[in-house]
Amino acid sequence: MSVLYLLSIIVPTVCMGLVDRRWRLFLFRPGRAGRAVAVVATGTVLFLVWDLIAIGADMYHRGESDAMTGIELAPELPLEELFFIVFLCYLTMVLHQLFVLLLARPSARSREAA
Repeated sequence: MSVLYLLSIIVPTVCMGLVDRRWRLFLFRPGRAGRAVAVVATGTVLFLVWDLIAIGADMYHRGESDAMTGIELAPELPLEELFFIVFLCYLTMVLHQLFVLLLARPSARSREAA
């Protein structure tokens, strides 16, 4: 039993949180924390349901690795999957907000023309 794989998900999630906090992109936007948590939670639930449907249809099987904890939330659903899904949802929303911010900025040419 190892936590190496779990740590390889948790560390980037914390780093993403630091980036988010620095530029206040998603979770750390003033007055938007509740909505951000709800969005990540909704995405996590949807992906978990998707995984459970795939497991039930015998389309998905848990891989074996010495780097994994061996803890299962349900048959064929490792603990690491939950952390990966949360990371995936959080990363998606941080990137989305970053692109919204970048696209909303006036370009250098339009500033020069003004």
